[in-house]
Amino acid sequence: MNETLSFVDSSGMPERVRVLHYEVDEPHQPGSGFRTRAVRLEDGRPFLQKRLLPTQAARAESVDALEAEIRAGLTLIRAFQEVAYPAEFTRLAGYAIDVDEPFLLLDPPRAAQTTADIARGLVLSMEQKKFESSLFRALRLLEWAGLVHRSINPATVRWDGNRVQLTDLGTADRAGRPRQRIGSLPWASPEQRAGTGTTDPRDDIWSAGQLVYFVAHSREPTGSRIPPLAGPARDDLLKDVFAERAQDRPSARTMLRRVAATDPWDDLGRPSDPLLEGRSRFAQLLAVKGPSAWPAVPRDEEPVTPAPATVSRTDSGPEQPETFGSGWGRKKQRPGPGRWGTGGRRAGDGG
Repeated sequence: MNETLSFVDSSGMPERVRVLHYEVDEPHQPGSGFRTRAVRLEDGRPFLQKRLLPTQAARAESVDALEAEIRAGLTLIRAFQEVAYPAEFTRLAGYAIDVDEPFLLLDPPRAAQTTADIARGLVLSMEQKKFESSLFRALRLLEWAGLVHRSINPATVRWDGNRVQLTDLGTADRAGRPRQRIGSLPWASPEQRAGTGTTDPRDDIWSAGQLVYFVAHSREPTGSRIPPLAGPARDDLLKDVFAERAQDRPSARTMLRRVAATDPWDDLGRPSDPLLEGRSRFAQLLAVKGPSAWPAVPRDEEPVTPAPATVSRTDSGPEQPETFGSGWGRKKQRPGPGRWGTGGRRAGDGG
């Protein structure tokens, strides 16, 4: 195959690489203006290519959805660039806008099924707990990045038995922006369906609550409240999740506490240590060497006492030396009209 793919990678650098192989398109989703297929580049990298068909390029909503997914992907990459990219999200690898068929490239999703597939059979209670923990962890990470997914449902959440993965970020928006009408019952919150107020991370909490019920009972919930068959454990977990207003719903952090899961924010909020790997390696080398890692301290050497600092005298009288930790002395500057005793001013003090 001689076709060449030109795109901008997630760091903003242009790339031009020959295509080794295209897979056939995945089954088309009704109402979608996109086609998705696997692609392998000549350098061996596999991607998932999501492209906008030429017939859809004139539709503003389709173009907006593609650009929204690109913006959300770049936001996640920049938010987590100091730490490992979370496995809970598909990762944007590149994109091209000014072409006949605009497209984006995603890292291949993990080997997982959509929630719609796994919920066809009842999931064991232990796996349900793992699913719930991972789902609310993903929402907490989204909140940390300042995003709201707005389309949490069985088709956009994948599950591999260990972790969820949120896909289709074309509906994602910044928290705090005016809401737009999107979604339908039972998955979208009342404010989201009405398009009132501003986007809130707790919009996704409503959707996640419906998904929890869906996985537990293998059927879609039918209304805006907790179904009566949820059971005592689910009733406690989903308390206030379906409140009419976002501010009355629990946050993702609260939901993690309810499922006794750790908050990923606790780790992400800590400053990274660029020397962590070197420190660990150094500690390993010391452990291997044992007592021989440090040279013996000479016993017969007498400590060296630094010479006393001399006192100089000027016409205005003696000046006391300023002593520093090294034992060296330095004269203090004579006080002057300036704030710092030299007649000068510190930056920012004015003229």
